[in-house]
Amino acid sequence: MAGVELSPGAVEEGMIVQPREVGEALVELWSSGEIKHRRVLLGVANQAVLVRYATIPKVPADKLDNIIRFQAQESLPIPLESVVMDYLVIGEAEEEGRTVLELLLVAARRDMLDSFLEALSIAKLEPDDVDASTMALIHTLPGKALDRTVAIVNIANGLSNILVSDQGRPRMARLVSFKLKDLAEGLGCSLQKVLSERVYQTSQALQVYDQWLDSVVTETRSSLTYYQNQADVPELEAIILNGRGARLRGIAGKLEAELGLPVRIVNPFSPYSNADERNLGNGIDAVEYAICAGLARRGLEGS
Repeated sequence: MAGVELSPGAVEEGMIVQPREVGEALVELWSSGEIKHRRVLLGVANQAVLVRYATIPKVPADKLDNIIRFQAQESLPIPLESVVMDYLVIGEAEEEGRTVLELLLVAARRDMLDSFLEALSIAKLEPDDVDASTMALIHTLPGKALDRTVAIVNIANGLSNILVSDQGRPRMARLVSFKLKDLAEGLGCSLQKVLSERVYQTSQALQVYDQWLDSVVTETRSSLTYYQNQADVPELEAIILNGRGARLRGIAGKLEAELGLPVRIVNPFSPYSNADERNLGNGIDAVEYAICAGLARRGLEGS
C-alpha cells in the first residue's frame, strides 16, 4: 500500500480545492507505488454528491430512463442540467396493490466533478467511470455479510460514510459529519499522530477522545434510526466498521455497547489471500483503504 500526504487546504470536506497540487501528488503516488495502469475508477464523496431513495411504478425498460429523470427532478433540490446523474434499481415492492421499482438516485454537481477531472488530467490518468464512494463500500463486505442486513460505518480523515446493505443491496447511503480531523484538532496533534497511544496519556486527552466518540455514537445512532423508521425495512443485524478511524482504540467496543449491535472490523483485502503481503499489510492497517478496495473490486467486476 502507498500514500502521499497532501498539504492542508488541498482537499476540504471531500472537495478538491487545489487540483494542481492533488494532480502532482497523484504523479508521486503512482511513482512511489510503482503503479503501471493509467485508467482509474474515480470515487467521490462530499456534500455535492446527493443520494436519494425513490420508488416509481414498474414500467417497460424503454420508458425507464424518462420516468426516472422526471422522478429525479422531483426528488433532487437542484436542476438536473447542473448535475451528472445515475441510478440503481435495487428491487421491487408492492405499494397500494401495484408493483413499484425501488431506486437509489445518485447525482453529482458538474462543477465539483470538474476539479477532480482536472487533477486526473494533470496526473495523466483516465477515468473509466465515476462512483459515489459511499456506494463502493458494499464491495468490501465479506460473504456472510452479503446475506444479512448490515450497516457499514467508514470513519475517515474528513467526512465519514454510512451505508446500509440488505443482502448485498444498498438501502441507505449517507455522509456524516464526524471526522478524524476534528479529533486531531481537539487533541492538538497532527492527523498522522491521532492513532498513536502516546497522544492519550493525559486525562484531558482522554476527555477529548471520549467526547469525540460520543459524537460518533450519536450521529451513527441517528442515521441508523432514520433507516429503521422507514416502512417495511429489515432490521439491522450488525455493523461493519472500517476507514482509518476503525484503528482507534476502543471504538468498536464503544459502538457495540451503545448501539446494541455486534460490531466487526473487516480487512477489505481478505478475499485476496494470494496477493503480496507487503502490499496488503495486516488487517488493522488495511481498513484505512476500504473505499479504495471497494472501488477496485467494482472496477475488476465491471459493475
